[in-house]
Amino acid sequence: MQIPAGMWVILAVGLVLLIVAALADRRSRRHAEAQDAATPAGRPPAMSRDLCTRLDELMAGDHLTISATLASAAAATHTSPDGTPTAVVEDARVIVCPDALEGARVIQAVLIGNPDAKDLAVLAPSFDEFALGVILANHLHGQSHVIPVIADEDDRDAVTSALGSSQTSLQAIRSGWLPTEVWGLARLVVSDEISTTLVAEVDLQAGS
Repeated sequence: MQIPAGMWVILAVGLVLLIVAALADRRSRRHAEAQDAATPAGRPPAMSRDLCTRLDELMAGDHLTISATLASAAAATHTSPDGTPTAVVEDARVIVCPDALEGARVIQAVLIGNPDAKDLAVLAPSFDEFALGVILANHLHGQSHVIPVIADEDDRDAVTSALGSSQTSLQAIRSGWLPTEVWGLARLVVSDEISTTLVAEVDLQAGS
């Protein structure tokens, strides 16, 4: 039995449509996967009234506000009342490095060196995608929050002065040499896309 020529045309058109549909579906799935990878798992919770009151109380006294900014909105722990992704940690370690932090191992070394596994703020001129990836993975799945903050030289100097700590270096981090003096301690660190505010654990001037 001979198949009519018109039937072959219909079959060919149907096959082309199936291929086009499959390719479109694959592109759609890849786009969705890329969006999922670039978007944090859910919006961080809104700041409660109690938290806002607590922040106001802590920042009513001496505090340092600098132009340093949160390196990624995905590192936010809360959403501020005006809708801004904001990282908030209390009783946190603060480490400051004058060098750009690049590579997963650098951040892993910082996390391992954290002396008491407190929440951590890391200040540096920049973070590459691998360093930031480790920070965000720890932020989402680790036992403590890690806040990446982009800070220039003046801001880094201001932070170490306020906390009575010293800056480390990329070489020191890679070698595992992270002595006590590079680990500042802050009662509060709040960072968003506009600025960063710190409250020192102790009033250094009162103690001098």
